[in-house]
Amino acid sequence: MLNDAMRVNRSRDHLDKLLAADQGFYSWSIRVEPAFARALDFLVSEGFANWGVANDRTTAKLTEAGTSAAKALSESPEVFVKEKEYLKVVAKGLTEQLVVSVLSASRVRV
Repeated sequence: MLNDAMRVNRSRDHLDKLLAADQGFYSWSIRVEPAFARALDFLVSEGFANWGVANDRTTAKLTEAGTSAAKALSESPEVFVKEKEYLKVVAKGLTEQLVVSVLSASRVRV
């Protein structure tokens, strides 16, 4: 969801409305960007993350090197400025339950 919202203004609007409870779960078909999967594969191959399983789901977890790199990016005032500002706004409201609800509603859509 975040990847889609960070890339496409319309998707960002959907996420904002969902978090403000101004729109139903059914209204957003999340697009999965193929480059996102490649970026995850890159993170793993470069040692910044590891694949795992939690609650019968595939997970990606940052390694120590990944955490260090993420911290450096987070603390830099010059990179991902708009993205970091947006994430601060939506982070608290974006829960696993919300994601599951949106994905479940998307599956039953006709």
